[in-house]
Amino acid sequence: MTSSENQSEFALPKEWRWGPLAGWTAASVLLFASWMWPVTREWWDLFDIWVFRVMNGTVGASDIWATIWALTGGRRFDVFSGLMILSIYLYYIGSGDFARFRHGLAIGLTIAAMLLAIILLQRLIVSWPRLSPSLVLEGFNSIRSVIPWSVAKEGSDASFPGGRATVTMVLAVFWWLGFNWRFGLAGVTIAVFFTLPQLAAGAHWGTDAAIGGGTMTLITIAIAAGTPIPWYIYRIALKPTDWALSFWIRFTDRLSPDGRDNVNPTRQILRGMCIGAADLVPGVSGGTMALILGVYKRLIGAIAHIDKEFLRLLAGRQVLAAARHADALFLGTIGIGVLLSLIIFSRIIPLSMMVTNLPEITFGFFFGLIAASIVGLLSHVHLKGVTGGLWIAFGVLLGLLAAILVPVRTPDASWFIFLCGVTAAAAMLVPGISGSFVLLILGKYTDAIEALGKLDFSFIGPLAAGVVTGALLFSRAISWMLEHFYRQTLLTVIGVLGGSLLAVWPFKDRHYEEVGAKMLLVAADPYVPQQLDPTVVFTIIAVAAGIFLYRFLDRLAQHVEADETL
Repeated sequence: MTSSENQSEFALPKEWRWGPLAGWTAASVLLFASWMWPVTREWWDLFDIWVFRVMNGTVGASDIWATIWALTGGRRFDVFSGLMILSIYLYYIGSGDFARFRHGLAIGLTIAAMLLAIILLQRLIVSWPRLSPSLVLEGFNSIRSVIPWSVAKEGSDASFPGGRATVTMVLAVFWWLGFNWRFGLAGVTIAVFFTLPQLAAGAHWGTDAAIGGGTMTLITIAIAAGTPIPWYIYRIALKPTDWALSFWIRFTDRLSPDGRDNVNPTRQILRGMCIGAADLVPGVSGGTMALILGVYKRLIGAIAHIDKEFLRLLAGRQVLAAARHADALFLGTIGIGVLLSLIIFSRIIPLSMMVTNLPEITFGFFFGLIAASIVGLLSHVHLKGVTGGLWIAFGVLLGLLAAILVPVRTPDASWFIFLCGVTAAAAMLVPGISGSFVLLILGKYTDAIEALGKLDFSFIGPLAAGVVTGALLFSRAISWMLEHFYRQTLLTVIGVLGGSLLAVWPFKDRHYEEVGAKMLLVAADPYVPQQLDPTVVFTIIAVAAGIFLYRFLDRLAQHVEADETL
């Protein structure tokens, strides 16, 4: 391993810089003093009241806003936020060359150490009891009064300083200096986005973030821009990083099939997270996501290689050869990502809750993602006259047929749950057909999400066994189709995606009936909105976000090998 740094991306000083140190320290002192001095404190108090009235007023103004704040104002969202930040970080360090990957890992350790030290410093010098605005001001709009299931934090007797604001703002500083200004700007955006829910809920004042978080952010800049302390920590962090990477390279060399590159696991974990998240949403296919990400053929091929030869090698105790035969390292990292998504979207931020409470926004997001993916996939395939159009038309008919199906009442026995898993696995592997949608049609989607959230293995066991069985059975058939009829299969898949847009069309009149003490969706009639209300505006934004995510995923797919792309 080389010990040279990627200097083009490294902006932390290697010596003391007294000017920046004194300047940023003075700025932090002045900011905090402006809050303590009675004259300027009056201005800050007016700022606090204004922020509270504007942000908390959205709770009473719109149920959509109240639902958004309910979803983003609790402890679960704190965990989700951390995982989202980790995902962005992994994407960045995994989207470049090996030097960036190495540098990113060392910077990650440096940031973790510095962040821990700064949080402890904050608690020592700027933390004291302060009642939140919900406990002080009149006219407070409670989120829980509008959204009964909300667990959003609405009050505190120690609101100063804002914890979310401090952590995310300090993180943005290190991203800016340790990586580049674009990454730092993304960190600033995250800091604003993650701070707003607690302001809307009345759990924090505006100055909890602006003064409490701002003071520590300025101190962080003083340390990062004026001292060599982060540089020393970075140099220390390089040693365990180099050791770990040396071990990993040797490990991947032994397990990777010829011509395969598994050195950078972050890419595959992120792809697995995208595939897992897609499989949990009715109307969105994990196979589609794998196709968008450029790993579909490799994924199907790896699953198909869990065959007689794989079992023969295992029986002969040739474990490494068996792992190479099935591309187990690739499957393992993809599987880790899928598992993370299952945990995040079943236990932390349940997608079933979002589909039920924010259906227009949730499906609008996936509508934009799928629509953009159709355009992107078409650019990789030649229609070649009328024949290509016929294959697409055939796929559209299949997609429309799947979209108009409605859930039915089905048995709860283990054998049927196993069959549901087999059927869902087949759908997951075929781009354009959603495994979750199949479970929804069979009346088992809600049960599956609840079982994942509660870790009910009496349901998860037979379902997982069915999924594994279905994946092993159908992967060979799909692999054969891709090998012999690749273009026709891909054109049909694009058509299925087009037809499935009806399934994820966000504007529908959804009708529910109580079946067996559960509310099940029995019909969803699409319509075109006639006025521009908040729901429509948020849905349009969600569609745009889905299109943006496709562009993001498309860039991620550009880093795969040539034989993994379309």
